[in-house]
Amino acid sequence: MNKKNEVKKIKNRRFKLLTFFFCTPLFVVLLFFSCKSRRIAEPLEHPKPEVLIEKEPEDPFLGLYVMDLPASRNGTSRNGITSYSVEFKADQTARVLLFKEGRMEPEISHGKWLIAKDGIIILYFEQNFLSEFFIKNDDGSLSFLNAQRKPYSGELAELLILRKIEKK
Repeated sequence: MNKKNEVKKIKNRRFKLLTFFFCTPLFVVLLFFSCKSRRIAEPLEHPKPEVLIEKEPEDPFLGLYVMDLPASRNGTSRNGITSYSVEFKADQTARVLLFKEGRMEPEISHGKWLIAKDGIIILYFEQNFLSEFFIKNDDGSLSFLNAQRKPYSGELAELLILRKIEKK
């Protein structure tokens, strides 16, 4: 009986070893193919999470500003200019329109603008035009600044104000 038990134990061990050697690779192969098929079923590139891009609110400074010059004593305005307009755009470019007396179409100049740390708006041109300096007033209008970057005084200060044209 003892011998029978030993033979039975040996057969049982063999069975376990054979099962282990055959089932383990089979299990690994099945696992590999199931993972591989799952990878094939999934898209190669993971979809990027959808990000909502919030539009930045438009800077209230941007837009079109106009200054109409009154006629001088002799019936014409200074240098024949009747109206001066500046359009400040979000890409930091600007367009200046000079309307002159007797002409239907304006002279157009293109420039760039920036705002200095002290709040002064600098309008500069690549051609041979002088830079222009403005300061934003409390009411949203712009005032020209003199060569020392100070606001003009007196009647000239009231005259050299650009009023913003509101969009409709």
